Amino acid sequence: MVTVTAAGLTPVRTKATARHEALTRTTAFVACAALVFQPILRPAGPGNSSPVDLFTVTTVLLSLLWAATCGRRLGAPYAVAGALMLLSGGLAGLAGPLPGTTLINLCRDTLLLAWCIALYNLARRPGLLRLLTSAFAYAAVVWASVLVGASLAHITAIEGISPTEGDRKLFTLGDPNYAATYWVVSLFMVYAAQRPRGRVLRWYGYAMLVWALLLSQSNGGVLMLAVGLVFLVAYKAWRKGGAVAAAVVVLAVSLVVGGALTAAPLAHVQEWARLSQQAELVNTVGRSGASSEQRGTLVQESVQLYGQHWLTGTGPGSTKQLLTDGQFAYAKEAHDDYVAALVERGPLGVVALLTLLSSAAWRSSRVLRAPPGTGFAAQVPRPAGLVAALLGLVVAGAYYEVLHFRFLWMVLAMVAVLASDPEPDHPGLPRAHGGGP
Repeated sequence: MVTVTAAGLTPVRTKATARHEALTRTTAFVACAALVFQPILRPAGPGNSSPVDLFTVTTVLLSLLWAATCGRRLGAPYAVAGALMLLSGGLAGLAGPLPGTTLINLCRDTLLLAWCIALYNLARRPGLLRLLTSAFAYAAVVWASVLVGASLAHITAIEGISPTEGDRKLFTLGDPNYAATYWVVSLFMVYAAQRPRGRVLRWYGYAMLVWALLLSQSNGGVLMLAVGLVFLVAYKAWRKGGAVAAAVVVLAVSLVVGGALTAAPLAHVQEWARLSQQAELVNTVGRSGASSEQRGTLVQESVQLYGQHWLTGTGPGSTKQLLTDGQFAYAKEAHDDYVAALVERGPLGVVALLTLLSSAAWRSSRVLRAPPGTGFAAQVPRPAGLVAALLGLVVAGAYYEVLHFRFLWMVLAMVAVLASDPEPDHPGLPRAHGGGP
């Protein structure tokens, strides 16, 4: 409702408006809590549920109430890809041998997609994208500091050491791969949001996050970080000197890596690390050869499973149980989103994954091409950091199942927001793309 005054149109604050603003604040607060507590995955509940899911589910439910009262057009990014994922998973479950396992995984997939959509629409409100990115960045630095402090003080309960994972420090993340990916995404979030504000505190945050990553002793996490950093350097070169400058950066990195591997073959480095008697080297570079062999074996076993259900797939989350039942040598989860899409969801699952990747790539390109400081990028000083995090997650999908990671869908939502234009009533944000959301 508006009234006409000498100054023009002035909004009138009604009870309905006040209730909607209160609901917006509450939903934003719960969403921030969900981002702050992303690493709190222990103690684990049924179906891989975790304490943080209390905030995730509450955010989704409050977002439904908020959407019903906001009176504006809402968006559903990645809806086509999400629908194809659910459809392929449902068909695989109906035709597969483990429908109960499939149902649990489809419920999780539905929640993650709803979480992404809720964050997207919420973050499009004035100032909320800045709030959400800042909350995640600050919290990650605090959690990393807690883990590093616990490691120095040898506080095992906080370090999160598991009997099955050696001396790898997992904090409350429960899995070394999940832990490493969280720390890397957090590092790129700190870069994107430029939070903490002060340069000294921000570099302190970088140091703590890298330290926490090293404590996880994850080769995949280091690779993910390296890919993201090379991308950011190439992106800066592209902004300053165009495609040729970016190509020179990529070529230079390729030559350096190739030269290093020629001078010191990877197999020799792995053997040296394995025999070094230094736990950190033995558990990282030293075990990388064995890890690669195990993953190769797992891929071969998974493909054998797919041969029995080639049309629909075996069903989401069924790989480990079916490999165990079949008495295969290496019975584990797929550990590979691309293999899992085919084996567990069939050809339609591959189409769903390619649709998701294409949609994310298109939105990322819009973010990278947008003039700095326009649109929603006015709230995120260096949006390329989020694209770097997303690229790292795409690479990690070749050796982890990152589609199950909650913060992947958070990054997807934020990239979608940055790729869209503010609504006409969004104050102070010039349109960056000239198109709709």
